[in-house]
Amino acid sequence: MDASSIIRAATFPWVRGRVLRHIGTIAGLEHLPLDGAFVVVPNHTSYFDHFVVEMLIDAARGVPTWMLTKEESFQNAPRRLWTRAWYGIPVGRDRPTPSTMRAVHQVFADQHALAVYPEGTRGDGGELLPFKPGAFRLALRGGVPIVPFAMVGSNAVLPRNSLRFRAGRVHVAIGAPLHPDTSLGKQAQAEDLADRSREAVAALIEVARSNGSTHDDRPSLAVAGAAALDSLVVSRLDDSGSLSSRDLRRARYLLRLLRESSDDLALRAQEVRLSGLRLRAMSTPARLAGARGLRRRAERLLSEDPQNSVLNYVLGRWHLGVPSALGGSPATAEYRFRVARGSAATGDTRAAFGIIDALIAQGRDDEAFAVAQTLLDELPVAEPRSGLRRRRAERHLESIASKQTVTEPITSERAAHV
Repeated sequence: MDASSIIRAATFPWVRGRVLRHIGTIAGLEHLPLDGAFVVVPNHTSYFDHFVVEMLIDAARGVPTWMLTKEESFQNAPRRLWTRAWYGIPVGRDRPTPSTMRAVHQVFADQHALAVYPEGTRGDGGELLPFKPGAFRLALRGGVPIVPFAMVGSNAVLPRNSLRFRAGRVHVAIGAPLHPDTSLGKQAQAEDLADRSREAVAALIEVARSNGSTHDDRPSLAVAGAAALDSLVVSRLDDSGSLSSRDLRRARYLLRLLRESSDDLALRAQEVRLSGLRLRAMSTPARLAGARGLRRRAERLLSEDPQNSVLNYVLGRWHLGVPSALGGSPATAEYRFRVARGSAATGDTRAAFGIIDALIAQGRDDEAFAVAQTLLDELPVAEPRSGLRRRRAERHLESIASKQTVTEPITSERAAHV
């Protein structure tokens, strides 16, 4: 490990904990791209801003956020080591040097995030300063989207010219990615992106400020945050439906960030789901030892919302994965999956695969064949794991067909029933 890696590893837990301590509401998590590089353009009022951006994107995407940082931050050894450790890239005030451009190109090639404060310096928390076009030229050159990002409260948590943290919360709002207007020339595209980004960040500041001052929208924020977390987790699952230990740690941290401002059922249901994924990665004895507690938690939460799709899906998987001697039941699993499918979001096909697995476990291969065949027609192209799920459905069909010949015709009425 080099010096930067050692410093970052040693200070990462402290930074992580500090952000968790001071995070407030988070809106717009669903706007972070699931893959690929992007340029994030935040407003800037405090040195704490970078760590909020860094920890949030690391938790959501599992990639570092590199920061264009003024050359003065690299002039003395201690500050240079710290800045490099936390993904600083030196940039001149007048124009980027060739070494800066090479570093930015590598960030994009690695599909990481690049943060650029388009105001060029820290503001006072009032009106945004004019946006400089440099960040937008970089995005155009790299062919990556711009993600507007707003923070309110960071200057109260860590004021200018202070190293002492104060009590307070940082409220975050993230906007939809912005893309260039290709009908314009290159210079005009950069200027147009700068103008639209400034408008977006200004509007997001008001959203973050409003979310921080009232509790009226906290339930809807929680539901949106839970859905975004769910999508991020789904995008990281492997072919077997498991999550790596690193991705699981990040997902659990992201959930803790979201729960700092709300304890809504939607977020508690995601906690149960992540616990199920954690159990899945354990050895069989450890998994069975923790299974009963997971079931109790899911059923307790389900009493608040019997139709909750996430909790019903978790319980369906529980009944499929636990031996009958310990309470598992393929028939109960099928019931839970059907409830989950009835209340799932449009395009969410996980419960349908659960139904297939539950039918096969009961020896009802012809019905499982019907569901798998219907599912192939339903899979949306835009779903993050559509290709994987299509191959999985095809494997189900091949597996069932190899065991027996399905003689019952698949009618439209039967397909509608499943």
